[in-house]
Amino acid sequence: MRTVSDIGERGLIKLAYEIYKEHDESVDLTDDCSVIPLGNEYILASSDMISEKTHIPGGMTPWQIGWFVTSVNLSDIAAKGGSPLGVLLSFGLPRSYPELSFLDVIKGASSCATKFDTSIIGGDTKEHEYLVISGTALGKVKQDCFMSRRGAQPGDVVVVTGHLGKAAIGFHLLKEGIKTSSVNALCEPIPRVFEGMILAETKKVHCCMDISDGLSSSLYQLSELNNVGFEIERESLPLSSELQHFSKKDSSLDMFHLGLHYGGDYELLFTTDKESIPLLRESLDQFKTPLRVIGNVTVEKDIVLRTGLERQEPLLNQGYEHFSN
Repeated sequence: MRTVSDIGERGLIKLAYEIYKEHDESVDLTDDCSVIPLGNEYILASSDMISEKTHIPGGMTPWQIGWFVTSVNLSDIAAKGGSPLGVLLSFGLPRSYPELSFLDVIKGASSCATKFDTSIIGGDTKEHEYLVISGTALGKVKQDCFMSRRGAQPGDVVVVTGHLGKAAIGFHLLKEGIKTSSVNALCEPIPRVFEGMILAETKKVHCCMDISDGLSSSLYQLSELNNVGFEIERESLPLSSELQHFSKKDSSLDMFHLGLHYGGDYELLFTTDKESIPLLRESLDQFKTPLRVIGNVTVEKDIVLRTGLERQEPLLNQGYEHFSN
């Protein structure tokens, strides 16, 4: 008998989807958020759960845990161009969990919500053998501004916001106990909420998702949904300056591998036509958020990494997936 580890997270979602759509053909589990039409808008809903066993590395403070679980839920709203309406947080707590730690988790969550013009609006609290927190983010977006995962077209350029590899080097620094003057991006990711809203308003984005499980994993998901391929330029990847700095000091850190596959950066990955890039860059000037063109959408279904004018190789799907090796 197969187990969930034989199937993987995304395989499980496909199995569930087949059953759900037997009862309601409108159900769609392929995007970052579920959508509920309401007038000329969509109500957006997305859930993300974190666990002490799989998401919370040693050294992460309770305040950061609260920020993190709120941020990753808001990131799904951001990827659709949505304006957040609120976040629900449900806690599974061990009996021995300290009261002060719980309060710090709540303070971190509330700080993140406030920064992105929303709030924690409820949830649930239950007993559990170890810390588990499930979040549900709600948002809204005009239907004609909604940025779907579907819509990539051959000839589009592939674009990412911000920098890649921030979470990867954050994990390395945490593991090694290295202190820096900058915020640890693994523990305190910044969801691109405001950037997503502005990009959506331009109506120039053809498809969009957030990068949670790694750039390579995200490209494979978009490839399957859109029946297209991608050609990515390795030298165009906007790698984190900290990742570049520490990879020069530590030869065991492959900065391109980490930037391509590690995940946890929660940047936006989208496609658009080349002519729209100046407008999109100008629209994000107010946030000082860089946009980097990293490749092209292709008719061929292959996903390749170019490392020079003549050299290219398959870009393997080595991003993170629950239940998978």
